[in-house]
Amino acid sequence: MTVLSVDPAMKFAKIITLLISLMAVLPAPGQDIADFTTQHYTSDNGLPQNSVMLLRKDKNGFIWMTTQGGLVRFDGTHFATYNLSNTPQLTTNRIIDLGLTGDSSVYFKDTGFKVISFDENNRPYVLNQRLRNRAVVLRSQKNQFDVIQNLRPADRQALQSLFGTFATDWKYYQIGRLGDGFLSIGEGHLFYLSQKKVVFRKIFDYPALFFDKAGLLNNRMYIVEPNGHILCIDSTGREYTALPRIMGGGIAKFGKDTHLYQQGNRLFLRNINTFYELIAGSAAAGAPAAADPAKGGRELLCKPVLKTGDIGGTACYLNIPESGIHVVGTLTNGVYIFRKKQFQTVRIPGTNNNFYSQHLYKNTGLLTDHGAILPTGIITGDPFPLYSRTGILVDRNGNVWMHRVPKYLEQRDPDLKWIRSVFIESPFGKFAQTADGSIWVNLAAGKLGKVIGDSVRWLNLAKKVQTFHPVNNTEFWTSDGKGLFLTNVENATSREVPEMAGREVRAYYLDKRQTLWAGTYGQGFYAVRNGKATALPLDRNGHLLAVHTFLEDKKGFMWMTTNHGLFKCKTQDLYDYLDGKASSVFYYYYDKSNGFTNNEFNGGCDPSSVVFPDGKFSFPSMEGLVQVYPDSIVDILPNSRILIDKFVVDGEQQPFSTALRLPPSFNRIEVTLASPYFGLPENQYLEYNIKGLDDEWYPVNSNLTITLNRLSYGNYTLQVRKKAGFGYNNVNVLVKNLTVDPFWYQTWYALLFALCVLAFSFYVVVKLRYHYLTQRKKQLEAQVRERTRQLEYSNRLKEKITLLLAHDLQSPLHFLNLLSDHVTAALEKERFEDVKNGTAEIKKAATNIHAFVKEINLWTKSQQEGFFLSKRPFPFDGLADELREFFKEMLLLKNNTLEFVNPGGWELFTNREILKAVIRNLIDNSNKYTTGGHIRVELNRLDEKHLRLSISDNGRGMSPADLSKINRRIENVLTTAGIEQSGRLGYQIIIDFVARLECKLEVNSIVGQGTTVTISGLLPGQANTTDAILEDIAPTDFTTL
Repeated sequence: MTVLSVDPAMKFAKIITLLISLMAVLPAPGQDIADFTTQHYTSDNGLPQNSVMLLRKDKNGFIWMTTQGGLVRFDGTHFATYNLSNTPQLTTNRIIDLGLTGDSSVYFKDTGFKVISFDENNRPYVLNQRLRNRAVVLRSQKNQFDVIQNLRPADRQALQSLFGTFATDWKYYQIGRLGDGFLSIGEGHLFYLSQKKVVFRKIFDYPALFFDKAGLLNNRMYIVEPNGHILCIDSTGREYTALPRIMGGGIAKFGKDTHLYQQGNRLFLRNINTFYELIAGSAAAGAPAAADPAKGGRELLCKPVLKTGDIGGTACYLNIPESGIHVVGTLTNGVYIFRKKQFQTVRIPGTNNNFYSQHLYKNTGLLTDHGAILPTGIITGDPFPLYSRTGILVDRNGNVWMHRVPKYLEQRDPDLKWIRSVFIESPFGKFAQTADGSIWVNLAAGKLGKVIGDSVRWLNLAKKVQTFHPVNNTEFWTSDGKGLFLTNVENATSREVPEMAGREVRAYYLDKRQTLWAGTYGQGFYAVRNGKATALPLDRNGHLLAVHTFLEDKKGFMWMTTNHGLFKCKTQDLYDYLDGKASSVFYYYYDKSNGFTNNEFNGGCDPSSVVFPDGKFSFPSMEGLVQVYPDSIVDILPNSRILIDKFVVDGEQQPFSTALRLPPSFNRIEVTLASPYFGLPENQYLEYNIKGLDDEWYPVNSNLTITLNRLSYGNYTLQVRKKAGFGYNNVNVLVKNLTVDPFWYQTWYALLFALCVLAFSFYVVVKLRYHYLTQRKKQLEAQVRERTRQLEYSNRLKEKITLLLAHDLQSPLHFLNLLSDHVTAALEKERFEDVKNGTAEIKKAATNIHAFVKEINLWTKSQQEGFFLSKRPFPFDGLADELREFFKEMLLLKNNTLEFVNPGGWELFTNREILKAVIRNLIDNSNKYTTGGHIRVELNRLDEKHLRLSISDNGRGMSPADLSKINRRIENVLTTAGIEQSGRLGYQIIIDFVARLECKLEVNSIVGQGTTVTISGLLPGQANTTDAILEDIAPTDFTTL
């Protein structure tokens, strides 16, 4: 066994310290100064300039600083700078004075001696236009007390004469009523004023009244002399040298590097790098000193509050006792913020200090897996180290149970001497002792058993036991890693808690109300009451998903360790949540800036925390044992007000001290909030809601800015809230009413006008509807007439088609019948030449009949409703070649010639089959009525966009009557007037086809001279170019060609 005891030299050091105190030769170490975490801000991370000369804390909790780059406001996270760029009242960025008004609002003065403060809308305003050569107490804009003007004329004149020499260098220390107290002018003139007169005057031949060399405490002036002594002057003018005594130590002798810092009624002293709060005997206002210096009343207690180390030249100091924060401004090195570390970390040298199980040992010590920690020293070596994460137990007799060798548990006496070993078959879990004194153990394999003698009697349970916690002698809370069970070890039964299914429970705490607090690994923590489990809300970062331990302190707080720091909350707040009184719980968060070196605490071990008899807590972490006295903790609660810093509408800042009325045309609102807080950011959480828009609460971003886009007209309430600390109703709320004005058309008179317009519109609609129905009736009647006409046209057309087909096909078919008989007779007589000629004639006749039927079919399709004519580009010369070949033999029979003329080599863009049928019929007509003549088909340009096709012959021509019939058909195309029962079908087809091609047909004929038919309006096409290839897309229900 190795014992690391306290060095005996420490006792000798204390004796030496006491002797030194008695001899009053050197400063005593006195009261210990707590360790602090430091935040350093310079122009690199927030300040406009590095000379921080003055510090003040205002009524809202902001810290204000003066620099040569402007005034700075700090809320614990964000810096706001006021300088020439945003404060037009300033004449320079250099701020020379900083103070508080009667309501603790801040004011500041620039080198132009203009005093500026902030109004209720956080807008700067001039508090005093010029404050020079006067000593004025600035309580408000209307309440400003001139100390000099308050004096009798003779005294007033005497003091005013000094201002010409010392300009603005003055300071007033009020004692009793306003106007009484000490007044310093320059660095060497000190006056005491009472009842509007000067009581006495002190003149110093050194800068005794320099800004950090003098201060007021208990109605006495204290001045640091050049030799480091502290001179005290009371209200009677009596002087004596104070004897500074360090609290808990002896008389201190300070040197030249001693400075005083006034903070309200408190006075602080800095010597080298240590700050002290000064405490002196009390004295009534205007009365002699309570303690006679000659009778030992010269002592000035110095309470050490901060030790900074070397941070450069110190210019100012601010102490915030309610949060344990110290702010130090420097001449050239920015500002430092010191926060007290409230936790300490205990380590065992020579180990990795990764602690798991720990147990209270001999009331003041700890047993850990690395060794024993006692006030007298640290015990390492045999029997340590123990198996990591396995349980440790000190039973009621003081005997120690541990697991340090494979497959054996050991029982040792209070002095760690071996008593016995107990065999176990697999890796061990934890120990527990029930009220009847029985020792229970479990194995990592999931077995639970009771130690009997030198062995363990294992229970045969249906569920494995990975972790357990005794309720009484027979009932245990157990978990198999997949749920929570109340297990009876007498009858080996387990009752599951349904809500905990699938949860791995690793931490148990049974409080005085018999509520089980269960911590899981990665699934949050729960409260089990009356057999039902309820999940508790998590912190906003989700760190409470894995809770390693629960500890309640004497003040009713629940402490919980996690993998990401330490939390505490009010136990009653948890019960208020369980009872439905609260919808959330305020968790206070600690991280390593509070004094521990690693945020990750360890769990999955037993015990995972320890409470000492004196109330101290100990928690295992990955870098030491974190210990704290919970009752002495000073929490920095986020209880400051929520303030509106800026209210900007469409880029323009608006006043917000009263209810806001916004125009309906606004586009964007930006609300910048402020709520000073100097603790960890995790402990202040702001959220907002727009009442009148929805009921949801949304988190405020890290810049504390709320952005709202356009709102419809109406009344809204902006609500911002935050938990101000513990207690379910401890909530700070900011409420600001907003009214968005309506557009003119949303007003009541616009509504009335709209109703009138609506009534008139209804009347007009009725009239228009009546008119519409009347017109519709006429349209329907017209449609009926049109449909009747179309039906009549269709019937007449069918009749004509039937007659014409019967007539026109009768002769060819009769001819074919005769011809076939002729061919048959010739074949019987073996006149093969006649057979050959006959079959050739049959072929010609069949070809003509096929072409005729094809044209009839094409024409019939074109008469159908919904007919869609597709158009394509094609070369005209190719069509001419086909027609020339078709009429080759027919022309020979009539001794006619056929000529196609296309001087421009034109191509056409139309329906080729329709145009071919038209031209074929016209050529056929010309060939029928011309003998020994000439037929000419010519394509030429009509205008820039269109072509013209003409078919002419020099045959016998048409009679005027026939020509008149044809022209009448052209004029009445697609109507019954255009159908004549006696007319031939050829021109009927030609006229209808040309109409479908959207062209114009003209027929001119002179008897004996011939006939000319002209088709105008054809479109030219370019078949070989990309833009000439057009695809006509017809609807699916159309007949296409």
